[in-house]
This record gives sequence, C-alpha cells and structure tokens, in this order.
Amino acid sequence: MLAILILLIGARNPAPWMVWTFVAATLFRYLHAAGMLVCPSLDQPHPLRFVGALGTYVTGLVLAVAAFIR
Repeated sequence: MLAILILLIGARNPAPWMVWTFVAATLFRYLHAAGMLVCPSLDQPHPLRFVGALGTYVTGLVLAVAAFIR
C-alpha cells in the first residue's frame, strides 16, 4: 500500500515535503527490517522495530491524507 501511495503521489509532480516523506517512509521500513534481523528473538520488543513500525504508520497516514487532498 505504501508503494502504491508513493507511485500515485509521485506521478503528480509532488511537493518537496512529499518527496522527503517518501524517503522517510523507505528509511522507516529499513529500520523495521533491521530491527527484525538483529533481534535475537521476535518475542521481545526491539527499539528499531518499534521506531520503524511507528514511522511507517505515520508516514503512511501522511501520504494517504496527501493523496486525498491532491
């Protein structure tokens, strides 16, 4: 869904803050994946996983609102 939002907004000549939101969303996804890889057990919470997931939700919400507004 995040990739579809990025493609949809990116095809409409996005504002610079939207491009930075694309970059942030991608970085948060990498943080989440890194948190899953470095964690010895997925039963325990890991800060990278939490920050990556929270950032993904926030940037996804911002992109969804931007898609509806534009």
